[in-house]
Amino acid sequence: MTQQALSDNTETQFRDLYYHLYSNSSASRSERILADLSKLILVSIAYGRGDFRSEVALFENANGTANDLLLSALKKRFPNAIHDGEAFSLDDESLRHSLKLLKDIDLANSPSHTFGDAFQALMGPRLRGDKGQFFTPRSVVRAMVSILEPHAGEMIIDPACGTGGFLSAALDHLQEENAPGTLVGIDKDSDLSLLASALSEVHSGDQKVQVVNANSLSLSALSDAGVQFGEYDLVLTNPPFGSKIGITDKETLSRFDLGHVWENGKGKAGWSKTDLVRPTQDPQVLFVELCVRLLKDGGRMGIVLPEGLFGNNRSGYVWDYLRAEGSIEALIDCPRTTFQPGTDTKTNILFFRKGAKAKKVWVSVAYTCGHDRRGRSVLADGRKVPDDFERIAKDWKLKPSARSIWSAVSLENPYYLVPRYYDQLLTDEVSSDAEKIGAPVTTLGKLVREGMITIRKGHEVGSEAYGSGEIPFIRTSDIHNFEVSYDPTNCVSEEVYLKYRDQQNLKGGDIFMVVDGRYKIGRCSILHDWNKACVAQSHLRIISLTEKANFSPYALLYGLSLQSVQAEIRRLVFIQSTLGGLGQRINEIRLPDPRHSNGWGENLCRFEAAIAERAAHASYLKSFGNEIEL
Repeated sequence: MTQQALSDNTETQFRDLYYHLYSNSSASRSERILADLSKLILVSIAYGRGDFRSEVALFENANGTANDLLLSALKKRFPNAIHDGEAFSLDDESLRHSLKLLKDIDLANSPSHTFGDAFQALMGPRLRGDKGQFFTPRSVVRAMVSILEPHAGEMIIDPACGTGGFLSAALDHLQEENAPGTLVGIDKDSDLSLLASALSEVHSGDQKVQVVNANSLSLSALSDAGVQFGEYDLVLTNPPFGSKIGITDKETLSRFDLGHVWENGKGKAGWSKTDLVRPTQDPQVLFVELCVRLLKDGGRMGIVLPEGLFGNNRSGYVWDYLRAEGSIEALIDCPRTTFQPGTDTKTNILFFRKGAKAKKVWVSVAYTCGHDRRGRSVLADGRKVPDDFERIAKDWKLKPSARSIWSAVSLENPYYLVPRYYDQLLTDEVSSDAEKIGAPVTTLGKLVREGMITIRKGHEVGSEAYGSGEIPFIRTSDIHNFEVSYDPTNCVSEEVYLKYRDQQNLKGGDIFMVVDGRYKIGRCSILHDWNKACVAQSHLRIISLTEKANFSPYALLYGLSLQSVQAEIRRLVFIQSTLGGLGQRINEIRLPDPRHSNGWGENLCRFEAAIAERAAHASYLKSFGNEIEL
């Protein structure tokens, strides 16, 4: 029978195979099904290369069990991948069915990236978000490899290799350059490391590839595997991340500088390590140190990390540690869709060089990653989802002076490294829009300092107050299309309203801005006299004009709603895990100065007239909104 090459359809075939076994085999645990499939993939690869012919023939003819025939052959052929005590869990009939399907696919001669993608499709059902396991999208992997550009003779390591995505891309790059190299992958998950072993076995060519099933944070396990510190030219990785999977083993923590408590000396003193071991530490923080220690002097690192590490003041010691060891060379801001639908956690990419000192950091922002939040790479209308990572990697290849989507910046705040915050391209767009309408650029903070506006915070009333009356409680979900709506089930009593009325002091012309949450940060709406009797939630900021202001609230709302200003607000948002916030950076929002709005012409007039007219209609219709409770 002619074998079919791996294709996009193979991913579907792998998934279908998994679900067939889940429904029809003797095993119901996904971990065992996928462990057996991982071993069968190795059998299929060896068979495609001329090995295991007699063992496979005997097994297919039911002249022996998988454990007697196939497992013993695997142990001899892949001693580093198959451990003592391992065995097939599925019944032999299910295994024969699966092996027949796998033999029909030309695993041994398929491109490595296609091979890896099929593995990811296979492992998808058993990935555990609660273990911090999320596959790195192929667009991110290829961009990181392209930017770090492995060279001939270099030693490359991924200490959290999963199914070998980074190893695969690095192999592709070295083979395209006809350059030999040494690659090492480590993963504590036996099934993932088994698949990575299969990938390296098929596609290593002239490269030296080793995959180790071990806990990378166990320094003794690394030593036993022959992995030494200070040996590697390149580290490429996306370590498991999440506070829910914190490392608590005191022995492990004690062997890492970042496993200790650090004290903030404030000012120029920075952070300093103490002798006290932390009770717990997020795994990604320990992986940062591990990667640095693996590098030789001058070695480069590319690592995917959650955004919380880039902007949380309490993580400042991590950045002091990195600066003491080398230089931060570049940062890429990743879109929220990067790891969706697996997780909504926002991530960024850090590029680091050990032992170097750089004055400037290159920054770029990706808005798309080649798939949407549901994981679809092709939209309903047939268009492909754009991939900014490909553009970013290509732009990096140009001479520094010719780069158009990278900015070389100085990090003004050594402990706030959210990449988009430093993106000069966004601030240039605000200046350009301001120039078009004949206004200088100002900031909300400057308008506050000069007495033009006030900014104050809303309040939380407590869920027990919901539904206690008829006064609207305005939440972030009620802000849309420049107007304020409300959910009657969240309305509060007159007593609750009076408690906050004087503090919030709401009046017609006040602007609500969403400053915390997931998706609406920066959205604004305006109050009118007919709907000012309400209570604003704490996730909203109330912006009021003072008597000193010589412009209308509509001019301020118009300026805040410009596309460039909304992008500017996005630049200032910090996302901790899945929730974002502006914090005090609301004062840094740059916008066309509304004090020059007299020259903004017809656009502002139409904007104000449309909102005012809609408000008049809404005020009239409100008198017909009587409800009778059933």
